[in-house]
Amino acid sequence: MIYNLIITERAEELLENIIDYLLNTLHNRSAAIHLLDNIEEIYGRIENNPYEFPYSQDNYLRYKKYRIAVIPDMNYLVIYLIKETNIYILGVFHDLENYKSQF
Repeated sequence: MIYNLIITERAEELLENIIDYLLNTLHNRSAAIHLLDNIEEIYGRIENNPYEFPYSQDNYLRYKKYRIAVIPDMNYLVIYLIKETNIYILGVFHDLENYKSQF
């Protein structure tokens, strides 16, 4: 089955904020590049097999059928939703954030 990966404006904004923080606050260009490379890989994996990653362990997010892909070697995660042949990337968050409150 062919899936359409749709990155929401909110997800793009959240990722831009993370990259800005890594570059301009932490001055860690390599971490920003590493994160972007991993995001690209995760997006590809989600698009090819969206069921690879599990539902959220949070009851509310699981009820909404949100899935979570953890970015390897980093403490970031991608939250997404599958609706028929569309995959909606809803957000990119650090795992210490209270991301559950944003849904």
